[in-house]
Amino acid sequence: MTAPKTEQFPNFTPAARELWSKVPAHIRPKLLSNVFCGTCGGETTIVDYNGSVKQGTLVLQGNCKQCGSDVARVID
Repeated sequence: MTAPKTEQFPNFTPAARELWSKVPAHIRPKLLSNVFCGTCGGETTIVDYNGSVKQGTLVLQGNCKQCGSDVARVID
């Protein structure tokens, strides 16, 4: 299994980029690969994601690596 690319900032807002850069590099892959998919009914990896800040909280929105459904990861 190939680890998600965590050093790139695909479609991140400046505020999201700043918050994401504060997450330790060794934690980022764990956050990206621990996302719940309602369609698959379990844990997945988020792919093709973007980042934004909503009410001071970093939100990653993208797709399930397995089925392609929309998924999100909230990082506070």
